[in-house]
Amino acid sequence: MYRMLEIQLEDGTLLKALSPAELALHTGDQCVADWHHVPEYGKVIRLVEQEGEMPAKGGHAVALRRATLQDQARAKENAVVGRMAARTVAKRIKTAKLPVHIVQVRYSFDRAVLHITYTSEEKVECGETARALSSELRTRVEMRSIGVRDSARLIGGMGICGRNLCCRTWLKEFDGVSVKMAKVQRLALNPSSIGGACGRLKCCLRYEFDCYRRLGERLPGDGARVSCPSGEGCVVDKDVLRQRIRIRTDDGRVMDVDGGSVSVVEAEGGRTGRNKEKR
Repeated sequence: MYRMLEIQLEDGTLLKALSPAELALHTGDQCVADWHHVPEYGKVIRLVEQEGEMPAKGGHAVALRRATLQDQARAKENAVVGRMAARTVAKRIKTAKLPVHIVQVRYSFDRAVLHITYTSEEKVECGETARALSSELRTRVEMRSIGVRDSARLIGGMGICGRNLCCRTWLKEFDGVSVKMAKVQRLALNPSSIGGACGRLKCCLRYEFDCYRRLGERLPGDGARVSCPSGEGCVVDKDVLRQRIRIRTDDGRVMDVDGGSVSVVEAEGGRTGRNKEKR
């Protein structure tokens, strides 16, 4: 028996790591793992028991031990040294006039590798800069470009809801989000309403999309002509969650009625609901 771990590094990188069952590790523990022959320090965020013998590591990291007091002290020291290195990196980037924004600078646990994470609106050749930094800092330098959504995950922040960003706290994988999801939920289509801290569409637009879509299918579309006990009129708005629609009758009245109390005379596309029933 063995365990499959998910270890989150300081820069948000998630490692899949193998661990012998006898290794005393639990969710929330800090640990040291070997990743491509480089030790890394991170937090166990998920642990799953597996049957059978532990396979060869392949592309997985391998958990070495639960972090000791010395390991924790080393990690704090690495953070301080990393901030010093970040100033050197910023100066070098400015000198080279690279159109990049540095998101994070992080040392591996043994400080053999300096990981530099950045964002850029265009493709940038960083080889020469990486070699210069490697010579100056006397360590191997790896520069990696990420998207703005990943950048928000690393930096963190507070959303319009008043809570920490989902991508920073619990959301580990990004799903596709589209403007259609905002339209189905009857949201104002302006950046301040549907844009997140990263400048892209909010990830939370997806959370209730399926519910709104199912409930919306029970109501006539905007512009449809409907008949209700008070007469006929056109749909001008609807409240999907309450299952109510707002109609403007032929005599100019505007009223809110229950969606189940109306019948469609002519759908938004011009098709007649009554004729459809006859067929």
